[in-house]
Amino acid sequence: MRFASLALFAALVAGCTPSSSAGPQPGDPTTEQRYAAVALSCEYAECPVGVVKPAGDVRVEVVGSITGPQQEALTSTIEQWNTACGNHTLATSGSAEATMEFFFVPESRMSEVMPIYVEGNVGLFTYDWDASNVITGMKVAIAADLSGDELVHFVLEETTQAMGLINDVEDPRSIFDGGTGRATAYSSLDREVIELHCSTSVKPGMQASDIS
Repeated sequence: MRFASLALFAALVAGCTPSSSAGPQPGDPTTEQRYAAVALSCEYAECPVGVVKPAGDVRVEVVGSITGPQQEALTSTIEQWNTACGNHTLATSGSAEATMEFFFVPESRMSEVMPIYVEGNVGLFTYDWDASNVITGMKVAIAADLSGDELVHFVLEETTQAMGLINDVEDPRSIFDGGTGRATAYSSLDREVIELHCSTSVKPGMQASDIS
């Protein structure tokens, strides 16, 4: 089985800044509420029922060529994820329970890597999961035409969602924002959500009612 998220391209707008310093605001959802929103529902394609996550660590394998800025964006993403998640770390070498294939290809060739491609998409991911809701493999594709904050944002967003945090929300400070937000770093709430997802107390297949 496979799930795919389509991140739609939009122009960078004024006021969309990196979210590394974005702290809690009045009216923000709780960590559990935001987790349920991004991990237990989806907007596109076929959705698994319940929490979906890898069984252990994940090896990131770049397929094809990669430029210096793309490597920097990927390295930053791996560092940010590993800082927030201690049990399902990302690495470019070593043994792992699952593999994430990473592609940087021109937007004109995105459909060759991702058959689910829809014109205008510049970042996509898919993952496979088994009957136990364990992610067995992932694929991420990023348009090679991207640069600057757009590149950093989409690498971080698609990688994060490929780890089982599927859905978009309306929050321009968050990496999960489905609008014009272009965060290049996790907000404090994003990090809390990732920590919860990676916690040993959260098991594949759990429902919202199980998350305390």
